[in-house]
Amino acid sequence: MKSVDISLEQSTYPLFIISDIHANLPALRAVLDEIPDEADVICAGDLLGYYTEPNEVCELLRQRGVYCIKGNHDKYVLDELSYADSRESKYRIQPTKAQLSEDNTRWVASLPDTLHISLAAAGKGGAVTTLQVSHGSPVSVEEYIYKDTPITFEWPGSVDYLVLGHTHHPIRRATDQGVIINPGSVGQVRDRVPGAAYASFSLATREVTFHRAVYDVTAYQQQLRQRAIDEAMIDILSRVH
Repeated sequence: MKSVDISLEQSTYPLFIISDIHANLPALRAVLDEIPDEADVICAGDLLGYYTEPNEVCELLRQRGVYCIKGNHDKYVLDELSYADSRESKYRIQPTKAQLSEDNTRWVASLPDTLHISLAAAGKGGAVTTLQVSHGSPVSVEEYIYKDTPITFEWPGSVDYLVLGHTHHPIRRATDQGVIINPGSVGQVRDRVPGAAYASFSLATREVTFHRAVYDVTAYQQQLRQRAIDEAMIDILSRVH
């Protein structure tokens, strides 16, 4: 597994956390429009799959300088991981492969599986807070960690915060060894609150704040129906309690 270490300084703005965009361009635009240009943004994987704008999503992330890792759907597109043929109509891996440009394919392939982040207050030379960004769990890109899932993996050494994606549910979960943060999904929320989910982390207060950006879900659903996307994957975008 490829891992990359980065060091960030936090001053005016918190660290923003996104995940599971799934080629949903209107949702990603809505989120990034709410985040100051000067703020650092990290993405816990699954840029691709399900929806219809993989190139535009990749290009926007690259332009914005978002620190990204690969998720399981990204690995499906790259043939780094297999999936059941029965899931193709929902996952849309083959159309995504055909649509994704060579340049964006190379970029996604270059992304790490894990990010290790050293986060410090700008100019103060104080203690460093460490975050590890993985997709499913530290040991499996396809493992689902919900708020009540038994933790069977070994906690990564000296990591204060473990940032995960994959579940499409916003989670802040304290454990004996550190805190798990899942920002929820930008592109396909599954917690029955329509919109685009993301989170922010303040080093000064140690607070995790969950956000929900609004975009025109109905208009996007109409576009998806014109493109013959699986109806269940369309309906999930507006599902409520």
